[in-house]
Amino acid sequence: MDSKVLFVEAVTGGGDLPARLRDHVADVRGVGEHRFDESYIEFLDTQIRLSPRGPEWTERLKRRRAALLPFCGVTLLRGSVRVAGSDFTVEVDPKTKAVIHWEEAVAGDLFRSANPRQHMRESREQTNSLNKCS
Repeated sequence: MDSKVLFVEAVTGGGDLPARLRDHVADVRGVGEHRFDESYIEFLDTQIRLSPRGPEWTERLKRRRAALLPFCGVTLLRGSVRVAGSDFTVEVDPKTKAVIHWEEAVAGDLFRSANPRQHMRESREQTNSLNKCS
């Protein structure tokens, strides 16, 4: 299946995503495959520890890390959707056709982010900081 088609289907079916993202997903830009390794997780750990942009940014990085850690070394799809003053970045697992993480950059504001798997507990995030992907 074409990457863009798969991405659009995943976002359209993502009931927990903002309606304006789902409504404009056909305008996605730059859908492509990417993969990261444990060095990216280590980078996030360092940024979380240093908290260079303050607590809101650090929380965003913690959510990103928690969502992406299980996919270390796995090929994902990433795309960007611009909607009236906001840029959404969405990560999709092509095998399950599920959105695993999204973030919203609002012009003049810090990023907002969410993880559809918000049931992850803080303790799990802290435990995961000790576990690197193989």
